Amino acid sequence: MGFVRVLYISTAREGTFRWLLSAMVLLFALLIKLGGQEPVFYSQHQQNRTVYNPAWAGDREIPGFSLLTRQQWVSWEGSPSANLFNFHTRLPDKNVGVGISLEYERMGPVQYGGLKGMYSYTLQLGQVSTLKLGLQGEVRLCQVKIAHLQLVDQGDPLYLEDPGIKLQPNVGIGAAFVRGNFHAGISLPRMLKSALTPDEEETSQWSYAYQVYYLGMGWHQKIKDNISLDPSLLLAYSKGRSPLIELSGIMNFGEKISAGVMYRFDQTIGAMIRYRHLNRYVFGYSYDLALGKLLNNIGTHELFLGYNLPFNSMKTMSPRNF
Repeated sequence: MGFVRVLYISTAREGTFRWLLSAMVLLFALLIKLGGQEPVFYSQHQQNRTVYNPAWAGDREIPGFSLLTRQQWVSWEGSPSANLFNFHTRLPDKNVGVGISLEYERMGPVQYGGLKGMYSYTLQLGQVSTLKLGLQGEVRLCQVKIAHLQLVDQGDPLYLEDPGIKLQPNVGIGAAFVRGNFHAGISLPRMLKSALTPDEEETSQWSYAYQVYYLGMGWHQKIKDNISLDPSLLLAYSKGRSPLIELSGIMNFGEKISAGVMYRFDQTIGAMIRYRHLNRYVFGYSYDLALGKLLNNIGTHELFLGYNLPFNSMKTMSPRNF
């Protein structure tokens, strides 16, 4: 006789799960007609996986705050920079996680400021496996200061005035699977098409960024009593550009110190270090060096600060993720 696994879900939980699943199916159906914004690629995203996938909201039982700041290609004028403040937690005695984040990004004359809310629902698939489904909503303000650019043709009327501030609402979806020490997720954080200029009729195809699809996976491997390894893989695909493939590995020495390396194929190499204090505070730093034509700069610096709220110490023994 074949093995049959029966999954029991309460009426309330079943209603929540069906609502979330229906919403995700509807959003996936719109992908054929919709475009999206391309976000910053953070190097320390392993610390906070909600950066790319809302399904990870509330993946720990305790609330946590984090601040992530990135300064890219430091020696170049107008180089990209990004700042992210994040909070997420699991609701008490529920399979629901919620989160909120504030973002500010700048690249040359373009600036973004945004507020994002996340919701996730966890479905138990057995004693060691879970499936997480996530939704997120976002409101961004985009400002392009083209009047500050140094132009070759100073008399071009298209660059005499700034186009102003544009409101860009967006939605995203994600799913994640966890089995023991292994995890995998797929997501589309931004689905809606947004132009850089307020006047849609004057926007060309080059003024749009396309959808970015993410596929990530990793696992936690114990090597010795006080040494463990966290290897991970991140794939990102967007129309009109080569896929991003990132491999990383972080070695954990006890519960306090971690160090790792990262490689994005034909783009970037990097290293990172992390220190935990009192199972409550986390400090992280990473340095990236661009390859190829972008090698002529002094690199990219990224700083991570995390804080766990002081709850039961049994729940804060391994604060790897914020």
